[in-house]
Amino acid sequence: MKFVNYIREHLIVVLCGTIVCMCFGFIILSLAFKNEKNSVSVFDVSFVDIEKESAVKGSDIEPTATTDILDGGKKIDMDFTLSAVHDELTYLVTIKNKGTMSAEIVDVFESPDYSISSFQNMITPVSISLSDIRGKVISAGESTSLKIVVYYPPSNLEIKKKTFHYSIGLITKSR
Repeated sequence: MKFVNYIREHLIVVLCGTIVCMCFGFIILSLAFKNEKNSVSVFDVSFVDIEKESAVKGSDIEPTATTDILDGGKKIDMDFTLSAVHDELTYLVTIKNKGTMSAEIVDVFESPDYSISSFQNMITPVSISLSDIRGKVISAGESTSLKIVVYYPPSNLEIKKKTFHYSIGLITKSR
């Protein structure tokens, strides 16, 4: 009989200890969830820098461009001037995730979209190409690069100076 009481008393002590440990565990979890609830998530993916990487002259006149980062880093405006066949400009754009959550680049939108035939006639034969960064995931604090290449290829058309405006922006989503 003493042995049964001994086991029962120890079992009660172990159960009480388990309940006390569970209480402390729930207190710690509730504090962690409270801190998580009170934290503010920030979503901010933007253009932070644009650098001319290279310029190739097709004649004595060097191709030029003016660039501006506008709307708090949400848009880039560019004005290009190419004078001759084989003129080429390459720009490297830095995109940074200044937020606190990961982001995915869904697409880069162009304005006007010179790949559409109605707009393409405005700059023919000049071509604009962008590196493909669609689907790229950028963690908080990280950055990635977008390469823009503008090229005046040889063609049967009359060679004349091409001046045109170009804008790009980002379409992103949180991860």
